[in-house]
Amino acid sequence: MNHLNRMLAQLFVLAALAMGLVAHAAGPGDAQDRQALEGLLAAVAEQDHDAFVAPGTPDFAAAITSQQFDDVARIVGPRLKQGYTAQHLGNMRQRGHEISLWKLSFKDGGDDLLATLNIQGGRVGGFFLR
Repeated sequence: MNHLNRMLAQLFVLAALAMGLVAHAAGPGDAQDRQALEGLLAAVAEQDHDAFVAPGTPDFAAAITSQQFDDVARIVGPRLKQGYTAQHLGNMRQRGHEISLWKLSFKDGGDDLLATLNIQGGRVGGFFLR
């Protein structure tokens, strides 16, 4: 690893630690967001498109086809079933919406995923896995 990569890695670790401190202070939406996140991930694990879109706004439900959902669920679902942990990293404002950020770490030891979640009026307005 060259010097620049090491510096970037150290900077990332420091940023992650700082975000962890902010995440504990963020709190208010955390319980509702965690419940929504776990419901969405359970639907992905079970490859159940209807359960995935049920808690969402009409726009959310219309945004992902069953085929698109199935493509993601086939890859991520088995990893979720093996076990995972979800760590709330904090919140950010984006395009006028409050977005919660989550780190998903899998028991299979593979790559982590970043999940972003937006709740609008008690309904899921957006959810992305990266």
